[in-house]
Amino acid sequence: MTTVANRADSSEAAVQERIAQLEHDFGDLDDPGNPMGAEQFLAADERGRLLPAAERLLDGFGLNAEFVPRELGGRLDRIDALSRVLRAVFRRDAALGLGYGLNSYMASVIIWADGTPDQRRDTAELLLGGGRMACAYPEPAQGNDFLANRLSARPDGDGYLLSGRKEALNGVASAQSLLLFAHTPGAGEGELSAFLMPGPDSPAGANLGLTPRRRTVGIRGCAVQGLEFDGHHVTREMLVGAAGAGARLAERAFPLTRSTGLSMALGCADTALRTTTAFARSHRSRSRASLHTARTRTALVDAFTDLLICDCVSLVATRSVHLLPGESRTLGAVAKYLLPTVLNEAIYDLSIVLGAESYARTGSYGIFQKAARDLPMIGLGSAGTAASRAVIIAQLLWLPELPASCGAEAPAALFRPFDADLPPYRREELVPAPEGDALLASLAHSARYASVVSGPLGEALAEAAAALTEQLRGLLDSCAALTDHPAGRPVSPRAYAMADRYALIAAGAACLGVWRHQRGTGGFLADPAWVAMALTRIAGRLDQSAARPLPLGEERLLTELLHRFDDARSYDLYATAIGS
Repeated sequence: MTTVANRADSSEAAVQERIAQLEHDFGDLDDPGNPMGAEQFLAADERGRLLPAAERLLDGFGLNAEFVPRELGGRLDRIDALSRVLRAVFRRDAALGLGYGLNSYMASVIIWADGTPDQRRDTAELLLGGGRMACAYPEPAQGNDFLANRLSARPDGDGYLLSGRKEALNGVASAQSLLLFAHTPGAGEGELSAFLMPGPDSPAGANLGLTPRRRTVGIRGCAVQGLEFDGHHVTREMLVGAAGAGARLAERAFPLTRSTGLSMALGCADTALRTTTAFARSHRSRSRASLHTARTRTALVDAFTDLLICDCVSLVATRSVHLLPGESRTLGAVAKYLLPTVLNEAIYDLSIVLGAESYARTGSYGIFQKAARDLPMIGLGSAGTAASRAVIIAQLLWLPELPASCGAEAPAALFRPFDADLPPYRREELVPAPEGDALLASLAHSARYASVVSGPLGEALAEAAAALTEQLRGLLDSCAALTDHPAGRPVSPRAYAMADRYALIAAGAACLGVWRHQRGTGGFLADPAWVAMALTRIAGRLDQSAARPLPLGEERLLTELLHRFDDARSYDLYATAIGS
């Protein structure tokens, strides 16, 4: 079908229109009469498949156009907008978001940056026509590849012979196009090359060797299989970029892929919080799970605060691709490193409120258990936690070279969720070397604004901002000591704990920046309550003695949480109307 969503328009109004269209088409997740309600998604999950009605809906919406650049006929222009659109999908089913959406996006970003004109055109035509892609990214040295499986391609006449085995690829059987990375001995540079080749669901790829499907605990609707090659011929025209340049291509794509997947996953966490809120509201005042108990109120407010923190990190990570390309690699790594931990801990705390119902696979609260199983799977992948931590540690080693201010302050647009005026991301250029750490540089400036807020929440905000600034000073001193070690020796194990501190301080700076640049707007994000709660939680993670209750802040956030529940609005920075 043709809808308003098919227009290639990157304005904020157009983005909100597309999200509203998708939410309207999906309908109310809690409506038992909805053919795309929770019961239907749970039944499809039990069968280990994606919900066919939902796939047809996304076909009609033209979701693949979100992954195709505007100049090639699609709607991809703002990375943060892409993540927001996909949250509507992840809110219903993370497997649908991964299997239908994220897979094709992760494969195509390499083609937009380094493919030939023919490869770009063919890939755009495939996606805009409803086709799907799959990819097998190379594993960074510090990554998650416990299977240590890889592909190799040796020259053979006018092409290469591809051999080896790659396990656990998502949606590979239904892909018409594959992006693979293979070691090409003698090719030079990193000796890793990228190939764009026909997938198993195309006539030219029908004879590819698929391994049996693997069962997974989460995202059970995703068909996870492997590929096995034994001298499979690929032509030189299938090379993406130069031979041996594969590692560089993958590294350049990571800022685009690290932050987007976890930003989309906020939709999954949103559903878990909404389900727990419904459970708490259904219980009478004398029940331990009711909203009248402090434990339940605290769990709900803490989870809401964590979602806001995570969205602030997602915002600066996705927008940095446009505004701070030299720092996007580090900020993407912060998102990939921090968000899985924060979100999974929030889900665990919510499960305590639900009690036995957190294990239910059907019924009114069954969707919580699915979200709890799916969410940890989203953070997996080639550029996982270990690889992201390595990127952060590299930033720590570089920080002592900066002035005490950490360089120039981040631009205001980095922190403005609804600002569509972003420079285009230059996909064809290498990510430049960073010139500073603009997010950390913004912390001192934002803290000064926090210090003049009046009232009890203002005092708490100023105190938490000051504590965060002091933590940054201590981190910079530790970084100087970290670099003082003999060349060629491994970095001190202290660097792992310092990576945690850096990620949390960056998250606090992101929250302060969002609040600072919303001051005077009169909306929820201009209220110091949420940022005081966010910074207090972050300060408590950095130093348990800094944790303190904020009854007034908790009261305001609980009021906002219940208002959004009643009004069917999302628990992120955007308060998006859902299911209507």
